[in-house]
Amino acid sequence: MRPSQPNLTPGVKVLLDTSVCVDLLRESARGVHGPAHMALKTLGDTRLYLSMYSVCELSTGAFLSPQQQLEQRRVADFVQHLTILYPDIAFPTLYAEAAAALIRADTPIPAMDLLIGITAKSNGLPLLTRDRKHFLHIPGLAVEYYGTAE
Repeated sequence: MRPSQPNLTPGVKVLLDTSVCVDLLRESARGVHGPAHMALKTLGDTRLYLSMYSVCELSTGAFLSPQQQLEQRRVADFVQHLTILYPDIAFPTLYAEAAAALIRADTPIPAMDLLIGITAKSNGLPLLTRDRKHFLHIPGLAVEYYGTAE
C-alpha cells in the first residue's frame, strides 16, 4: 500500500474530520510530522474549519484520558487555531434528509459522522479525513482522504 494525499487545491477552505485532529494531536505529542501534518502541508495556506461535533468528540477523548487536564489543554490549544462551525436553522432538515436516505439505502452511519459530514456539506466545504468509509455514503459530500491507498 502506498501513502495517499488529498487532491485539494492549495488555498481552498476545508473542514477537518475528528480523525485528522486526533492524528495531528498525536503526531505533535510524539514530535513527528506524520501523514496528517503532511496532508496539511500539501494544502498550503488553506483556511481550516472544524465542526462543533468534532470539538465534542475531541473533548470527550480528553475527559477519558488518564491525563485529563493535559489533554483538555492540548485540545483547547489546538481548536483555538481553527474556525468552529455551528449548525444553522437549516441544519436539522439537511441532517434528517441525509439520515433518511442512508437508512432507506441500508447504509446508516454513526450519528457523529453524519453530523460532521452535514456540517461540511451545509457550508459548501470538502471534508478532509483519514476515515472515509462512512463519509462516502453521504450524498453530495466532497470527501478528501489521506492515509494508505486502499
